Amino acid sequence: MRINILEEGAPAYVEDPRLRDGVRVHVSMPCPLKVPFKQFFAPFVERYNAERPDKPVSCSDLTDCASQDIEFLLRARREEGDFPDVIVTNNYSVFFTHGFSDRFLKTGLYTGLTRPDDLDALPEKIRAGVLRSGIGILCFMSWSVVQDLTVPGVPAVDSWAELLDSGLGLTVHGHVDKAPFGLMYFLRERFGDEGIVRFAKSVVDIKHFSQTIKRFGSGDPHRTAYSLLPDVAVARIPSHKKVRVPAMKEGRLLNPVMMVARTSRLEECRPVIDQFWNDEFRALLRGGCILPGDLDGETSYSLADFGELETGLGRMEADFARLYLDNLDFGKINERATPGGVCR
Repeated sequence: MRINILEEGAPAYVEDPRLRDGVRVHVSMPCPLKVPFKQFFAPFVERYNAERPDKPVSCSDLTDCASQDIEFLLRARREEGDFPDVIVTNNYSVFFTHGFSDRFLKTGLYTGLTRPDDLDALPEKIRAGVLRSGIGILCFMSWSVVQDLTVPGVPAVDSWAELLDSGLGLTVHGHVDKAPFGLMYFLRERFGDEGIVRFAKSVVDIKHFSQTIKRFGSGDPHRTAYSLLPDVAVARIPSHKKVRVPAMKEGRLLNPVMMVARTSRLEECRPVIDQFWNDEFRALLRGGCILPGDLDGETSYSLADFGELETGLGRMEADFARLYLDNLDFGKINERATPGGVCR
């Protein structure tokens, strides 16, 4: 079967032919979860492959973060058998560009996988969107504001509106040439385009999460009272650090970690799917992620509309990047993370 992906002239993607009969798993985990994921998944792969050396499991994220690789693959003109058997990612552009829905979901090549109990646990509005999209949900990620309590004379804020109007400088996890899409979508939903502008003007430092955590409570003159970090990073702040994580009044954004598998190979993929649904992996995810059954009924959540993403992700990414990057004051950014990519 030949699959038209998107670009006629895309170069061939070369793969070790020994893996073709096995189960090829593409996983792109956010940075703070990469090591825990490898520690969890690598022993399973080793055991499985020792028992079935003729049909091995291979997984790109056991060696690197491969979001760019999967997007390259999806642009190529390929045969069905050349595609990964299981894809797990929190990168919206993997599933909402390259005509993924029309070419892979509506044709039945891939099936979205959500653990049945998790699907039942989702709030009705979110569950309906997931079912319409055909994409499975493994869990959700979010961002949190973190206050460094060792910075003196700074008021406590408990809402995005207060923070954006306070004039307090923000340290943000990320890179200088990227706008974190889920966060920009949340700010636009809550405050319109002006929210993205106000946020960008608040940024005085852009660093990797590990550097931000390290300087909480330190004598670093560039540290700020408030930082914005992914929850998977917040979960790794040492207990001795004097910080506060306010529950913001406007609620929390949800960035889904999504999962699909090749429909024709669901049985072959079952051992891998069971790993992603087992209690050990779910416990790992609770280290900063939100499982569907853990959504708080009292909290307002913001999840991007999958239908809107399917028809306009590229345009929104461009609009968000323009609003965010054009309003960053690079002259006041004290330290900058390395350009190129972002942990979403």
